[in-house]
Amino acid sequence: MPQNPYPLLFSPQVLAGQTLKNRITHASISPRFGAQQGMHPRYLHYFVNRAKGGAAMVVTDPIGIVPQHGLERLRAWDDSMVDDLRRLADGVRAHDSALLGQVQDTGRGRHVPGRAYQTISASALPDDLSYSMPRAMTADDITAFVAHTVQSCVRMQHCGFSGIEISAGHGHLFHQFLSPRSNQRDDAYGGDLARRLQLLTEVCQGVRQSCGSGFIIGVKLPGDDGVPGGIGEFEAGQIAQGLVAQTQIDYLTYCQGSHHRSLEMHLPDDSYPRQTYMGLIARLKALTPSVPVMGLGRITDPAEAEAILARGDADMIALGRSLIVDPAWPLKAQAGKASDIRYCVSCNTCWKTINQNRHMGCDNNPRLAQANELEETLARAPVLRKLAVVGAGIAGLQAAVTAAARGHQVKVWGHSSDVGGRARLLAQLPLGESISSIYDHQWISAQRLGVQFQLGQAATAADVLAWQPDAVVLATGADMTWPMDLPEALRLEGLLPDLRQAMSDVLRSHGPQSGTAVIYDLDQTEGTYAAAEYLRDRFERVVVLSPRETIAEEVVLVARQRIHRRFFERGIEVKTWVDPVWTERFENEGCLQYRSVFGGPLQDIENVAFFAYASPRRPIDDLRLPLQAAGLPVTLVGDCKIARDALAATSEGHEAGMAA
Repeated sequence: MPQNPYPLLFSPQVLAGQTLKNRITHASISPRFGAQQGMHPRYLHYFVNRAKGGAAMVVTDPIGIVPQHGLERLRAWDDSMVDDLRRLADGVRAHDSALLGQVQDTGRGRHVPGRAYQTISASALPDDLSYSMPRAMTADDITAFVAHTVQSCVRMQHCGFSGIEISAGHGHLFHQFLSPRSNQRDDAYGGDLARRLQLLTEVCQGVRQSCGSGFIIGVKLPGDDGVPGGIGEFEAGQIAQGLVAQTQIDYLTYCQGSHHRSLEMHLPDDSYPRQTYMGLIARLKALTPSVPVMGLGRITDPAEAEAILARGDADMIALGRSLIVDPAWPLKAQAGKASDIRYCVSCNTCWKTINQNRHMGCDNNPRLAQANELEETLARAPVLRKLAVVGAGIAGLQAAVTAAARGHQVKVWGHSSDVGGRARLLAQLPLGESISSIYDHQWISAQRLGVQFQLGQAATAADVLAWQPDAVVLATGADMTWPMDLPEALRLEGLLPDLRQAMSDVLRSHGPQSGTAVIYDLDQTEGTYAAAEYLRDRFERVVVLSPRETIAEEVVLVARQRIHRRFFERGIEVKTWVDPVWTERFENEGCLQYRSVFGGPLQDIENVAFFAYASPRRPIDDLRLPLQAAGLPVTLVGDCKIARDALAATSEGHEAGMAA
């Protein structure tokens, strides 16, 4: 393996007279650690760790630039936070990395439940997603906004920031001025493109004049906002050319989607191709050859990044989710250790947590934003013990890896011959393949750390006790509960499988099947909808029935949009506020009947060849009491504790390993 297998990726780049050590930038991410009472310690760890991991440039989450806006953010308009800003800049610069503060105001944009009632925008038009109604900014408002923004950028420069990135996409305030859909002004800031561009132009010119030529100014523009009457590729090119002609900016990058039904475009998951937007970005790059352009959008592998640079599709690479999951991505790539990278699974758990106003979480990085996040080895436990882990899914594997890394002797029992548990089933379904990166990395780490495995048989209490462990971690998962509105006799006779059992059978079969597949959805999890898509590949028709108001209610918004869109595109039918009614017609004719939860006549689904239910899951914790009765401390993790998501599984597994 050559010492530097990615020579272009790790070649220097000069911006505003500053030499960056490589072409890798940490794209702006909001870690949600809060700053109302000063900078949260984990906020500092998060950004410094990305610099320590080898990124040449780190862009922060949006910094507060205007008084009374973004009060929960680190604020550049507030003198009381000057020391925090300096500590952040010093911490990043100590690792030979440039720190850029992102400049952004959300305006009317809102993508969490409910409306906002004190927002501003270019025009008094409702937000396309939340329907929040803003107040149209006056000319005096705009003048004050520009002045505050420039002053905040000057303060960031004085605190040691190397530059700023202006976020003019994603449906936020600058985007609202740029788009003809949201800007219907008839003054100097609205109308034709030149006037819609005026606010952004004034900010760029003001920052350059006040901060000088050695201060990096990057701009993130909308490439395709996916909104009718908004900004598509042609308009994006015109905006970029107009901005470059009037300002001295140092780089451009492009984002997709908006506060609209196109929000899902912002964070492409497994339903999108890898390097999702590089074709579009390459075409836009050709329109502004004098300004470096940064590639962005589901770039996960160093070889992908190197190829982008080799083709000339971009001059730099921005990594967002990839550096959330592994801040040492650049160091590992440069050392020729790409196989050691923890890869992003494109699940968007990070986005879900921050938009639930929680600290950012990651399914594949349980040490996110901790001080020791980059340490390859954990501190050795003061007392070494034998730890039994029952369950070889991602919760049990994480507990085993963490405990073994601390020096404990660990043995894992798994009833399947493969590791991964329920995640392995999901990885075989559409849009789930990337989740295999979690258990693949855990398996490799466990092997390296000498974890013992006994796979292919369900462990009994006697099996565990015979090994004489000092403690036990139960990670045995959960089973779907029987739907209360279906006859109990069907459960006793084993005539109706749950969706997991049924999908295991379908995955073992081959070729298309005739008839209709029906899923009775009470659980509302992404795995259910991935199963529906797989069934659509095999059956002539797929119907999802649910007694709830809609489907995917508890799924993160960007994924929920994708689910509804793909169901529409693929003709997967959804019937809500309904329950199946079991009659002899199903057994005799293959006709499943259902009715509204409010009553009314029965309706038919003919030619049903597949019927399964997806329901809330009950923990499988049968071993807990006998092991505790034998005097062993038992810790439950993941679904064995209470059924939730992959983030809960890996984080609780890690906590159990640390507590062992």
